[in-house]
Amino acid sequence: MNFNAINKKETLAEKVAKTIKEAIIKGKLKSGESISTESVLAEQFNVSKAVIRDAARILMAWGLIEIRHGKGMYVTEEMNSYFLESISTILRRTGANSWEMQEYEQFILPEVFAQAAIHATENQKLEIEKKGQKYIDFIWADSGNTLEKDTDAIQKKLILEFMESIFKATNNRVLSLMGQIQQILREMRHITDDVGREQDLLSLEEKSIRLMIEAVKLGDSDYAKKLVSKIFRIGPKIEKIMRKTKIGEIISIPADIFFEEIVLDD
Repeated sequence: MNFNAINKKETLAEKVAKTIKEAIIKGKLKSGESISTESVLAEQFNVSKAVIRDAARILMAWGLIEIRHGKGMYVTEEMNSYFLESISTILRRTGANSWEMQEYEQFILPEVFAQAAIHATENQKLEIEKKGQKYIDFIWADSGNTLEKDTDAIQKKLILEFMESIFKATNNRVLSLMGQIQQILREMRHITDDVGREQDLLSLEEKSIRLMIEAVKLGDSDYAKKLVSKIFRIGPKIEKIMRKTKIGEIISIPADIFFEEIVLDD
């Protein structure tokens, strides 16, 4: 990738950063691609290495590049840790709590599923079902596993992939991107005092996934809205817990409250 040298009177780091940013946005520089070293960039832009270093800091803050020691700058993936960490930090600084994320989901998810029900292709419906089944198979197979930290990470990854497939099935790029952000920032709920009720929890989880798959497969937007509104409905006791839980903190819900307020059969 070659850049034209910029006028020395305009050699602000912001100018260099914006030039590289535009190259990334327009696809001239793609995810994972090298942007070269400081020396090469300084020569291409006809500026000092110090300006390039400052520009790199700006681009990193924007979540557009990462620095690989001894190799130079590389374009990040569209959805990357820098970007997500920035959003998470902003939400935490504002004091946002888990209920506010839940409330956002209650607004947006019925509409997302309605759009997916209308616009999903047959291949996308099959992909949703495949990823949903993969998640169901994992939670049942892992029900006796003691490596809680590792299994939590895998479980979160699988549910993320399932939900992403639904957002993508809307065939709306804005919804798809916002869905990825929402799901990655969303904390999983930890059910406490659940001894003897583990199977019930897994059965409820499986049922919710199968209902979400059904909401898309049937192709009825009104039905999808109604069904998903029920799945993500939260009772007042859980709401109270979530209001006290800040974004980024673990949401701990006692099993008795969970089973009292999460009802999928009515």
